[in-house]
Amino acid sequence: MLLVSLPFSRPDVWVGERTMAVRPALVAAAIRMALGRGWDPHQAGPAFDLDVTEDELAEMLGGPPAYEVPFARR
Repeated sequence: MLLVSLPFSRPDVWVGERTMAVRPALVAAAIRMALGRGWDPHQAGPAFDLDVTEDELAEMLGGPPAYEVPFARR
């Protein structure tokens, strides 16, 4: 199992935390990063934790992330 921690909250958070949608390209980039750091999806055992930093997220997205703040939506 792969557990990915991203530097933003889930989109259904309503308390003003920054958020963004998790799109397939981000999922694929996280899987590639985890594989590069030694995750083997075919090996049994405990979950592999991948903590993605703000800088790594920008690299994965090909530029700075576009965050939303739920209470600021119109």
